[in-house]
Amino acid sequence: MLLPLENITFWKENNRTLFTFERLCRLKGKIGVNDLSIEEITKFIAEQDIHKLQILADSIARNGVLVPLIISDNGKLLDGNRRYFACQWLKMQYRDLPREIFNIPVYVIREADLSDRLELKILAEANFVPDLKTAWPLEAQARIVEEYYLKISKDKHSDVETVFKELTNIFGISRQRTTDLLDTLKLTREFIDENTDIDNRLKRRGIVEEKFLYFWEFQNKTTKGNRAYHDDDELREVKNMFFMQINKGRDTSIKNVKHVDSLVQAKRNRDTWDLLTKSKGRKLQVVATMMNNNKEMRKAEDRIRDFLFWLNNVDELNNLDKQYLQEVIRIAKSKV
Repeated sequence: MLLPLENITFWKENNRTLFTFERLCRLKGKIGVNDLSIEEITKFIAEQDIHKLQILADSIARNGVLVPLIISDNGKLLDGNRRYFACQWLKMQYRDLPREIFNIPVYVIREADLSDRLELKILAEANFVPDLKTAWPLEAQARIVEEYYLKISKDKHSDVETVFKELTNIFGISRQRTTDLLDTLKLTREFIDENTDIDNRLKRRGIVEEKFLYFWEFQNKTTKGNRAYHDDDELREVKNMFFMQINKGRDTSIKNVKHVDSLVQAKRNRDTWDLLTKSKGRKLQVVATMMNNNKEMRKAEDRIRDFLFWLNNVDELNNLDKQYLQEVIRIAKSKV
């Protein structure tokens, strides 16, 4: 059932907020929370990072209260203190929100049926027992965002900025994340449509569902930042290698997201790309090791250059500097 927010009484003895209440009373010089206004209490809770009230309030503003509060039939709150205060915080911040947001879904338990044991059981099930719900896979999230993107673009004939603002309002994601999801979906469809055989397309559809994050990484590494590919032929070669490897399913040489980056960057070095192409991608882990060693070597070279720059520009060596130089000489001799 739905209940107006003002008909619900917050849980004063909730251990999650008890210490917060006590601190507020000390600050205000009050004996207990009954001597404070709901606005004072709510504002203080919102200011404490531990409760993350603003994040929850923003979610409720977009979607309403998704998980019902548990109350007794006299309005006493048994579970849902944060949701209650998040609604109060919204009410204080925004005067023009739809009234429906403050009609809160609740489960009601008769006061006559309540016992100390039942109250503890409610608390345990709401806060101690692991929540077995899993978040939607990234690929499923992307398809939902795309569906709504296409719908509002068509129905409302909205400009791009308005569409992205609407997506942010509904899903709480940034414009950049929305773009990344849509671009990655486009890449996965290119992979699926590469093969016309129905069985192979179904197989590739399963790979996309399982490895969507790899496609996400490939899309970002090849099209964004100062190492993006601007040559279409080079990008096509790298994409073909990626598609060939990812199509192998569990037998692919791409074992983690870092391997995607190694494959993408291998094209920039003739030796690593030759090794990768001649092995048809099987030597990807060797390539990754080579690239990592080269990276560490470049770091060492940078440190040596920094040291030489300092050495050439120092006016006078103090005793500690001399000790360090002696140690450098000793190490160098031991390596000869």
